Amino acid sequence: MLGERFVDTDEIERLIKANVDKTLTVVDVDGGIQHLFVHSVDEEGFVCDIAAEMTQPPARAYWVRFTDVREVHPVGDGRGKND
Repeated sequence: MLGERFVDTDEIERLIKANVDKTLTVVDVDGGIQHLFVHSVDEEGFVCDIAAEMTQPPARAYWVRFTDVREVHPVGDGRGKND
């Protein structure tokens, strides 16, 4: 399973673009799971914060490449830990 991609990069990009200003469950290529709040999206990735660490204004936003993501789900769909 390590590195297996459940959806392609284009689908991941579409899902993330459709959820700007929302929290998503993101599974990285190593299988790590995080709840990330999406701030903005560019051609290669997205700017986000770890949802549990959100402050106003976001203090520690970081950028993630679409190719580093294996799966994306809305928070609460039952697929990620601690939904």
